[in-house]
Amino acid sequence: MNSVSVRNWKFESENLKLETRNPNQPIGILLLAFGCPHSLDDVGPFLENIFSGRPLTPFLIDQVRERYQFIGGKSPLLEITESQARSLKVGLQKAGKAMDVYIGMRHWHPYIREPLKTMGEKGIKKVLCLILSPFSTAATAESYEDAVQQAINDSTKKMKVDFVPSWHTNPLYLDAVFEKVKEGLALFSPHRQSYVQIIFTAHSLPLSTVRNDPYVDQIKTTICGVMKRLKNHKWHLAFQSSGTGDEKWLSPNVKDVLEIIARHGTKEVLMVPIGFVSDHLETLYDLDISLKKKADNLGLQYQRSPSLNDSPKFIKALTNVVLLFLEQADQALP
Repeated sequence: MNSVSVRNWKFESENLKLETRNPNQPIGILLLAFGCPHSLDDVGPFLENIFSGRPLTPFLIDQVRERYQFIGGKSPLLEITESQARSLKVGLQKAGKAMDVYIGMRHWHPYIREPLKTMGEKGIKKVLCLILSPFSTAATAESYEDAVQQAINDSTKKMKVDFVPSWHTNPLYLDAVFEKVKEGLALFSPHRQSYVQIIFTAHSLPLSTVRNDPYVDQIKTTICGVMKRLKNHKWHLAFQSSGTGDEKWLSPNVKDVLEIIARHGTKEVLMVPIGFVSDHLETLYDLDISLKKKADNLGLQYQRSPSLNDSPKFIKALTNVVLLFLEQADQALP
């Protein structure tokens, strides 16, 4: 397996590298994402799926339901991912690679097993999985790999599967993030843009799961790549969505960074959700509503850069990531 994998498990072949030169065996692309409830009624079952049998209080469910109500009763993640898949298919076609692109969600419909079942029924024997996060964590990779492996094991169809490794340094991806940062800076008055401090935020994780893990270093590498394109702005890395309990999580928390900036007299702050490629609850509620309220109370001029979503530059980057992997797979063949 490639570097995104955390275990050396097998599907139907000792060699999981896709033999892309065989035109008689089409390759299917599978975009993998976390998933989201499609309605307020889905919130409870969605959380139960995430918690996997751990205690789940009615208070927590009501709290999360209320947050979804603030953003219109559902997350746009599914629709955005569907648009990314359609646009990626077009991008690959323009590059001479006619491939079907599917989406699979880890914690809600369409579950990963659903598109894999469809692929098998269509005769697709080779699947290239692309996790919709440029950053690798062992826990996340293992979770997606487990779901894919289980789906393959349960299927009567034989498939060869591979995962695209981390793409956090892809130049076109860095260009796409840079574009969104520039759009965010444009929300400030021109004569104050040079004073804006940028906070790059990503999902926090328990320290126990990221020990000897590339997650934080990859995020920092991406930020440095973006800032080389930007220059002359002070920036910070912060984390959001920490869990509760006694376990220690990645820090600093984004709220704490806001307080530090406010104490030092800076007024302009741009939030960049570097850890997410699509809008969902953690951007639309956590950043746009909850964190903005805190920033307002601190007297800050707060803006958030747009998410990548299905922007043309991001789709171009995803297309390039897939094409590079296929090219490397071809070169590896004898």
